[in-house]
Amino acid sequence: MNHFFLILLLSVLSGVLAALFTFFILYVYIQKFFKKKIEYVIDEYIEIFKNKLRESFQEAGKELLPSFKSEVKKGFKEAIQEVFSPNMIDDTAKQIAKTSSSLIQNSLHLLLGKWTESDKP
Repeated sequence: MNHFFLILLLSVLSGVLAALFTFFILYVYIQKFFKKKIEYVIDEYIEIFKNKLRESFQEAGKELLPSFKSEVKKGFKEAIQEVFSPNMIDDTAKQIAKTSSSLIQNSLHLLLGKWTESDKP
């Protein structure tokens, strides 16, 4: 009976060692011969994917660019019209004229020595 367990143990041990040896041989074989091929195939698929993605983006850009340009132009026109309204330009011109005339008046009063109560600093 003791021999039976010894034979069973040796059989299981030899089976496990054979499986490990086979796995090691396959691993080395795959690393040596198939790894470069697999990397090459993966690199090819990556290039194909990048090219298709680039083409898709370019086509989408060509389709969307005219409408995008028109929307940007429209937005700029609206913004400029809101900022530079005719009333604002007139008000700004009046304010510049008023400030300029006040500056000239004060300079002349300084030169001539004529101060009124409203002109005194």
